[in-house]
Amino acid sequence: MEIMVYSENEKLFKELVTAASHLNASRITSAVIGSKEDAEKAAKYTDKVLFVDSSELGEYKPKEYVEALCNIVKASDPQVLLVGGTHKGNALAAMLSVKLGEPSVTEVSDLKITEEGLMVLRSAFGGVAVAEVRVGKKLFTKVASPKIACVKPGFFAPAEESKNGEIEKISVDVKSSTEVLEIKKKETGAGLEDADVVVVAGRGVKKKEDLSLIEDLAKALGGVVGVTRPLSADLHWAPTWVGMSGIAVKPKLYVGVGVSGQIQHIAGIRNSKVIMAVNTDPNAPIFEHADYGIVGDLYQVVPKLIEMLKS
Repeated sequence: MEIMVYSENEKLFKELVTAASHLNASRITSAVIGSKEDAEKAAKYTDKVLFVDSSELGEYKPKEYVEALCNIVKASDPQVLLVGGTHKGNALAAMLSVKLGEPSVTEVSDLKITEEGLMVLRSAFGGVAVAEVRVGKKLFTKVASPKIACVKPGFFAPAEESKNGEIEKISVDVKSSTEVLEIKKKETGAGLEDADVVVVAGRGVKKKEDLSLIEDLAKALGGVVGVTRPLSADLHWAPTWVGMSGIAVKPKLYVGVGVSGQIQHIAGIRNSKVIMAVNTDPNAPIFEHADYGIVGDLYQVVPKLIEMLKS
């Protein structure tokens, strides 16, 4: 079975290679829309690279990029296409799904091949549940186009260099119909994906101003601050959140402060080396996953922790 991987994000691309390996792919092909140097990097991780020179397309435009990706897919015969679940990746996957007439699924955190075909785990109902979904019909040895799955960042370890894949350039003739006037970078959580220490504020934090207490703890630990979904999506205290439907983290140390530990949040922190939790409820679900737990009021516990760390 051939699996093709595509992402404009280099780290996520490596995670997709690992995901493809977990599916026992007999052949992993990478789709690259970029420079020759990008293709050469990808060749160190996959058996073959099919690439379109992005200089021929100009600035990123979804319509032109999906045409290029469609040409790459048609030049091979993958049964599955794994796409990095970024904003660009999700958009391209949806458009490609329509062009190829094959299903696509987003928000994927895990996947496997069974007798029923490609099965994935994904967040559902706005991130408050996890669903197992079959993507399309059963897989066949030869198919006209692949099943498409958009894999969220942070759920697979990045692959190591182990290949010397063949590189093939794909020619495209795409006429641009849009003009990019300005590109603005979206505000995101500060380095959550790559941080060694992540301190997350949950609903136990009563006011937005009290996040300064969590920031002081993160500073004392040399880490960064994140929040749970209710504080971001409902209260708008931060642009994004830590969890299955937000940002998946895998730090050396995770500290949940006032975090109850619902399943969708645990799914986003499951790869943490050490999990510590502070909560007033001794029956909070997060304690079932924590290596260390403190049952107590965060407004009393956190200042003492900061004081100890500073001394």
